[in-house]
Amino acid sequence: MTRSDFPLCRVDDLKEGQARGFDPLQRGKDSVFALMHEGQVRIYRNSCPHLDVRLEYRKDRFLSADGRLIVCYAHGAQFLPQTGECVYGPCLGQKLDALPWRLEEGWVVLQMPVATAMSGSVEVSRLAIHRIPTRD
Repeated sequence: MTRSDFPLCRVDDLKEGQARGFDPLQRGKDSVFALMHEGQVRIYRNSCPHLDVRLEYRKDRFLSADGRLIVCYAHGAQFLPQTGECVYGPCLGQKLDALPWRLEEGWVVLQMPVATAMSGSVEVSRLAIHRIPTRD
């Protein structure tokens, strides 16, 4: 595997207690989200470990009303922003997938793995028994 970099936003665009979704795969839906928590950037895959569904109920709505927890609006699961660990709900003890990133000249840059051995683009779900072909 090789890596492909995707600039998400300026680090100054991430505000404490808010999160922003991004579509680095250019598929019309936010597959990752970034947030600032206690001065640290965190980036997670936009997928609940319970049923592999998107977390937000509308654009950029990943956090609780007070901005202290990440919430899956499909199931009510609650996650700690600093670790992604579920502290309430059906996926208690499981974690969101944290994604690698780096800061480059004030930009938050997502480091995405790219499969080089596959001929077609195939997205594989978290559940090992499902393979989801893409239209790319």
